[in-house]
Amino acid sequence: MHCLPVLVFICHLLYITQAQIDVPGVRLNRSSLLRTFTPGNCSDGTGKTSICSSCSSQSLCFGGNAIAEVACPGSNPYCNPGNVEARCSNLPAVGCGATGGAQVSSIVCPALGVLPDPANCKVYHVCRNLQQNSDVYQCPPGYHFNLTTKWCRSDQVDQCVRVTCGTTSGFVYYGNSRQYFALCVVANGVTTSYIMKCPDRATFSMTSNSCVYQCAGQGNFENSNDPTSFYQCYVVNGSYVVALQRCPANTTFKESLQYCS
Repeated sequence: MHCLPVLVFICHLLYITQAQIDVPGVRLNRSSLLRTFTPGNCSDGTGKTSICSSCSSQSLCFGGNAIAEVACPGSNPYCNPGNVEARCSNLPAVGCGATGGAQVSSIVCPALGVLPDPANCKVYHVCRNLQQNSDVYQCPPGYHFNLTTKWCRSDQVDQCVRVTCGTTSGFVYYGNSRQYFALCVVANGVTTSYIMKCPDRATFSMTSNSCVYQCAGQGNFENSNDPTSFYQCYVVNGSYVVALQRCPANTTFKESLQYCS
């Protein structure tokens, strides 16, 4: 007689466990990143009954004019254009991001490794080369980037993180992280955010506006952001001194060897 509540509890437990399994995103083709969203045109002579007025809204066509712009619902938040009629879908159209209104684009890599997108939590960036464009990975519907595992986590487990800039230019932390931060640039009424990452064993200081490295001991240590440099740690008057050193041209630092080769 008491089996049903037990089964409900077990099912709920399995559901939560399943929801907590993170999954990797899918790499987007570079060609698709170069394409931008273009609003539909009711007066193009094709007899459209509705168009996509934005990545996340559609408008009815009446007498060749767009009227009554309506946002797509949460269950199908993306507007997909058609030959005659636009429709709302759970998949973004080409040129639109996974958040409906956000544009998906690569970033210029400030560091090696995996970085979040400052504005679109449904994608993340893999940086393989410094100062080169990133590879963009998109999470499945209902998932967002998780900084801890650097994979995609279900929206049912926790909330996504986006950079929140102020009204003036400056630095802000990425969520609760002190290793990841963003530079917000406000110019001519437009705010642009650039994601940054301190090296391992370093945290960003709002006081000095720089990454502060913590020495693990005396010696030379790799710079996880840039293999062509390393941190030199030594003691002066009982305190650690840290200096960022650059490897000779065409060499990278090998921590096991303690020198560049």
